[in-house]
Amino acid sequence: MENILKIKKHFILWCLFALSFIACYFSTFQWLNYKYQAQDSYYSHGYLIPIVSAYLIYLRRKEIREVPLESTPIGLGIIMLALAIHIFGVLGDINFISGFSMVLYLLGCSLYLLGTRITWSIAFPLGFLIFMCPIPEAYIDIVALPSKAMATSLALHFMDLVNIPYVREGFFIHLAHSTFVVGTPCNGMRSFISFTALGLLMLYLFRTSWWNRILFLVIVPPLALLLNGVRIALLLWIAHTYGVKAASPESYLHDGSGGLVFIIGFGLLMLFSHKLYEKR
Repeated sequence: MENILKIKKHFILWCLFALSFIACYFSTFQWLNYKYQAQDSYYSHGYLIPIVSAYLIYLRRKEIREVPLESTPIGLGIIMLALAIHIFGVLGDINFISGFSMVLYLLGCSLYLLGTRITWSIAFPLGFLIFMCPIPEAYIDIVALPSKAMATSLALHFMDLVNIPYVREGFFIHLAHSTFVVGTPCNGMRSFISFTALGLLMLYLFRTSWWNRILFLVIVPPLALLLNGVRIALLLWIAHTYGVKAASPESYLHDGSGGLVFIIGFGLLMLFSHKLYEKR
């Protein structure tokens, strides 16, 4: 009740920060929407991240109610820093910097309006918002190219197991009656980013020892690589059996294979996190 009274007392201040956030970052919202909807986007999950963060905060509502509201002056400094970074990003047309400064702005608001203890309580939901901020593809490509190469090699090992003949030239796979190209979307980075976000979310919800958490996170990269290799192998089998057009990016089977890999990966992460939870 005390917290509710304090919120009502400073309602105008809360509205001021909310309106300032919307006004300052409106162009960033537009950029995020463009990145999420872009073809072969790595961050199509971005729309869900704020919803998940809000739900995680909702789960801690009882704990938050028991902690009295306070104000930490350093929060105002963090807000000013976030806005300075945002201005730098706008002037330099470096949108991803503005995206990350949004999270910093919300952290500052939480410290200034809610206090240190409540901010610490919701630190993970606030930090989880980082997954809605796209990283420049130039940086992702540093990891994406070797990832795609390893996934392609792994897929061809699966092809050897089922005795499907092929000739490899880089990322061109020559089959008996067609040629399949392992394109940029097959680098597995979308799965890696999504699985990392899911993995951290599961660790937060299930809770376990630090050793188990480290073990769980270490498994995410090879799992994403393995499943990406399986997907490429599946597409190669489709191209060999039904023709390369059936496995092209415009086909339902191509998109369906991506969805299937995500479902399998999600199931494996759930299974593994459950096993770790049992060992607490």
